[in-house]
Amino acid sequence: MAKQLVIIDALNLIRRIYAVQQQRTPDASLAKATEQALTSACKRIITTLKPSHIIAVFDGDRCAWRENLYPAYKQNRSPMPIALAEQLETLKDHLLDIGIDSISAPNEEADDICATLASKAAKANYPVTIISTDRGYYSLLTQGISLYDYFRRYYVSIDEVETKFGIKINQLGDYWSLVGINSVNVSGVPGVGNKSAQTLLERYTNTADILAEAQPDKLVAKVQANSKALLLAKQLLSLKTDLKLGFSLKQLRYQASTP
Repeated sequence: MAKQLVIIDALNLIRRIYAVQQQRTPDASLAKATEQALTSACKRIITTLKPSHIIAVFDGDRCAWRENLYPAYKQNRSPMPIALAEQLETLKDHLLDIGIDSISAPNEEADDICATLASKAAKANYPVTIISTDRGYYSLLTQGISLYDYFRRYYVSIDEVETKFGIKINQLGDYWSLVGINSVNVSGVPGVGNKSAQTLLERYTNTADILAEAQPDKLVAKVQANSKALLLAKQLLSLKTDLKLGFSLKQLRYQASTP
């Protein structure tokens, strides 16, 4: 079997599966339907991608470092349904039954754990595929890491990202620090929207160059006047790739479950 690490952004997958089942299934059968749909999805992932190594990554209870920097981080999000939260440990057991172990860290987001795992494996010349619809992983595509959207059954490409945002993919962190990301309650620079950010990043390589401009026009001056918000957004919206994980790639080897 060719080597390949598949990293499942577990709650990204599970919450979407649960939402679909909520629309189709009576409450009394919802837990069982979610379990079956998750099992089916993961078996399809294994069949399609044929991983040599696989892991499901879950969020910890909170993201301590981001919340310490910015207490409003993700405060606009609806909490996970109680019934689903209570089912998570059972779902992890079912993942293990089909050969997929689960990991999390108490004060870390799955995004940073996935990014660290993917970056370390890619540096060790392991092909890596992350299963997620989270656009926060787009920046990892520059490292030779693949991003697979299970629900649309396709790989996200660098060309697609660049066309979508109208910038070079290596400017993505700068773009988000300018416009913010509403889904995590991070605002960016007041008054700078998508078009303004695109204009700025056509003229400047990155936000550091914008802040260093000695003869700013009105738009650049707006960014410079809000440099604190810009730099905070960039820090909050950047993935960590250097977490200490405490396990080796060997421990993630996939072994098909026996009937």
